[in-house]
Amino acid sequence: MTYKPLLGPCDSYQLEPFAYEWAWKMARDQEALTWSPEETPTDKDVFDYKDPTLDPRHKHLFESVLAQLTTFDIERGDDAAETFLTLFQPAEIRHFFKRLIWEEGLHTRSYRFVIENLGVPLEIYDRWQTIPAMKARIDMASELSRPVELIIAQAKLNGTGYGDLGVTDRQDILRSLMFWGLIFEGVFFWLNLIGPVQQLSRLGRFRRAAEQFAFILRDEVGHVRFGQALIREYMQQHKDCLTPGFLTQIHEDAVRAIQLENDFMAYCLKDGPIVGYSLPEHIDTAKFFTNMQYASVGLQPPFDDARHAFPWFSEVMELNKEKSFFEVVVQEYRKGAGLFSGDEEMEDALGNELWNNPVQPKHHTTKYQADGASFTDDEDDWQLNM
Repeated sequence: MTYKPLLGPCDSYQLEPFAYEWAWKMARDQEALTWSPEETPTDKDVFDYKDPTLDPRHKHLFESVLAQLTTFDIERGDDAAETFLTLFQPAEIRHFFKRLIWEEGLHTRSYRFVIENLGVPLEIYDRWQTIPAMKARIDMASELSRPVELIIAQAKLNGTGYGDLGVTDRQDILRSLMFWGLIFEGVFFWLNLIGPVQQLSRLGRFRRAAEQFAFILRDEVGHVRFGQALIREYMQQHKDCLTPGFLTQIHEDAVRAIQLENDFMAYCLKDGPIVGYSLPEHIDTAKFFTNMQYASVGLQPPFDDARHAFPWFSEVMELNKEKSFFEVVVQEYRKGAGLFSGDEEMEDALGNELWNNPVQPKHHTTKYQADGASFTDDEDDWQLNM
């Protein structure tokens, strides 16, 4: 097999022979799922949105999630993909990122399709700038991507590549990649695409918009699978990045992300829970998703009390003819295995260090605050056994 370092040097225009054939196959899989927002008319949702009897809590929840998802794709989804497209050199990896950018554009079009057809006020596009709970998650993504953007800018200024970067720079890249692939795509996107609006649909509201979200979710599942595989490959090539301090840092990123998710959903449910969906259940499931994502790349899950509070989530993935990836990954996580456990090729790619030197916890407690109420979460600091 041809070896092409992720950060180079290698010929970014040479497609074959493949070094990462899985990336090429994943891109082809995504192409096979191509869809259009116009395939799911939202005319029936217009009656829901304009219905004077619509529960104000339902309307606020729907608009808030729609506003955040729209911002995610426009403000950060494209930016992150374009950053990694510049950074990673192998042509087959770049090919997937090009497909991903196209899909994020499709998702933006889908959100606009819903907003335009339902007559949602256009100020929805600006809410992330005025609502702190929305802006905070965008700010965290920007904060973690900024060092990587500086690395790229410096390399362009010096006329150099990325193959000889020091360990600190390579850790910044891995940290940003993990936040994008595991947290931003794998928790923020997944949970908000599956959860609140799908529950509104189960209550008979906004069913067409929920179908649009389900199609978007199907694309995002592919993005997460790609991100997981890329992270594992990066860790294999840059094992020196996995220091105890770095592992503690990415654990802290997960804890911070869950607090931000708590703040956002507290805003969405500021007037109280809706039938079948509450803030504590949402956060329990967010922690479950986070554990699932960390386990998928061979790292110890950050939360020891996570639970999947919404077993009906698997119904959303019925768009696939075969058993859904979401259902498979949940089952694998519940059995205590990583996403690719049992796949010898993927386990070999990860290397022996993470499997033979698992991350172990050091206990501490965090309290989450929301609208005067609080609940306690026992958490762990993780460090690598050396």
